[in-house]
Amino acid sequence: MPALHPTIIVGGGIAGLMCARSLTQAGHDVVLYEREIEVGGRVRTTVRDGFRLDHGFQVLFSAYPVLTAALDLPALQLREFRPAAMLARPGHKPAVIGDALADLSLLWPTIVAPQLSILDKLRMLQLRYLATSLSFDECFASRYDSRSTLEFLRQRGFTTNAITNFFAPFYGGILLDRSLQSSASVLLYTFKMLAEGRTTVPANGMGAIAIQIAGALPAGSVRTGVGVRSVVASGGTVQGVMLESGEMVPASHVVLACDPPAIARLAATASVHVAVPDASLGCTTVYLRSRAPLLAGSALWLNPATDATVSHAITISNVAPSYAPAGESLTAATVLGAAAELPDDVLMRHVRGDLVAMSGNVGAGVAEHLQTWRVPYSQFVQRPGSVSRRVSVATGVSGLVVASEACHSSSLEGAARSGVAAAEVVLHECQPMQMSASRYAARSAARS
Repeated sequence: MPALHPTIIVGGGIAGLMCARSLTQAGHDVVLYEREIEVGGRVRTTVRDGFRLDHGFQVLFSAYPVLTAALDLPALQLREFRPAAMLARPGHKPAVIGDALADLSLLWPTIVAPQLSILDKLRMLQLRYLATSLSFDECFASRYDSRSTLEFLRQRGFTTNAITNFFAPFYGGILLDRSLQSSASVLLYTFKMLAEGRTTVPANGMGAIAIQIAGALPAGSVRTGVGVRSVVASGGTVQGVMLESGEMVPASHVVLACDPPAIARLAATASVHVAVPDASLGCTTVYLRSRAPLLAGSALWLNPATDATVSHAITISNVAPSYAPAGESLTAATVLGAAAELPDDVLMRHVRGDLVAMSGNVGAGVAEHLQTWRVPYSQFVQRPGSVSRRVSVATGVSGLVVASEACHSSSLEGAARSGVAAAEVVLHECQPMQMSASRYAARSAARS
C-alpha cells in the first residue's frame, strides 16, 4: 500500500498553527509552509535595540475560550492592562472610565468622570450584564449581527456624548472603525471578553503566542521562508502544492490558512472559488522611545477628538516592563482610517502633536521615533450580516480546506476557531481513507 501523504498547511498565522496543532495531536503528519522567515502572520514581535515591537498594537484577551485553552499561559508570563480607559480629549483633564467590578479602585474615579453622564454609566453596566449573560456563540445571533454597533448603542439609549467620547475611540480602536458601522456582535463578544477576563500581552511580546504553538509541533513540520505558488488538483481532488521554487509537493489535504486575498488566489489555481470578504481595514502603529513614560499608568489612553490622528495610545512598557530596556520607556500609538496612510514625516508630526495634546507631556513632542508598522490588512470589514457571509471551512473540493478568521470573526479567537474547525474537516475526510487502508492491510495479511 502506498504511504499516505501529509496534510500541507499554507500559512503560519494563528489559524494555520492551530490547525497543525489539532492535526498532530490526532496523529496526522503535517507540513506547514510559511512565506515569511518566522511564523505568526500579523502576530509577530521584532526586537530592536532591546525594545519589543509588536507588528501592530494587539492584545490577548485571557477569556478567549479556544485560543487560551491551547496555550501554556503561565509560560507566556502575561502582563495585564488596567481594566480602564483614560479619556484624553485635547484641552481637557484626562478622566478614567473603568470596570469597577474587575477593580474596585476604579469605582469612584469612574463615578466622578465628567465625560459620561451617570445614566450612560448605568447603561454601560447594563451592557456588561447583557454581554456576560450570553455565550460566546450567542453574541453572534442574528438579532445582534443584523445591526451596526452604532445602531445598537443608540437603541440601548446611549447618548451621542457617550458614543463620541468613549465608544468611538475605544471600540473603534478594537474594530478599527471609529464610525462604529461594524456588526453589534463584535461589540458584544469583545465586551464579554473584557468583562470575563483580562487584557494582556506576553512578557516577550505577542509573537510569543505563535512561537509557543509552533514550538510544540514535531521537528521539521514547520518550514519558514517557503512560499506556495499554487494548489495542484486533478479530477476534482487535491494532489498537493507547487512551491515558488517549482517543486511539486504531494499532499492528502491542503489547508489554506493565509490571509483572505491569498486564500482566494490560491484556491483559484485549483479552479475553486472562495468568496472571501471583499473589503479590509488597516491600521498603523507608531512606536516611540523615551527616558520617562509619555503616558501615565497601564490603561489605554483614548483620543475622542473627531479630527484625531492617534486613536488610542499607551506606554506599553508600563504594562510589560520587558518591552523596553532598563531605564527606557516604549509608547505605542495607533492610527486608523485615512490618517494611517499619511507619509512618515507628516504622520510623526501629527502623532507627536496628538500625544502632547492628550497628555500635556511636552516630552512627547521630542520623543524618538523607533518604528512604524503599517498593516494594510489588519481585519476584514465586519458589517452587519457578517455571520451569514462567513467563509466555509470546507470548499466542496475533496482535500481542499480553508482556515481563516474570515470563517468566524476577525480576531485571534476567530482565527483559532477556524484552525480547529479546518482540522476537524480534514480528520473527517480522512476517516474513509483510513478505513480503506485498514481493509487493504487486512486483505494483504489474509493473502500472506
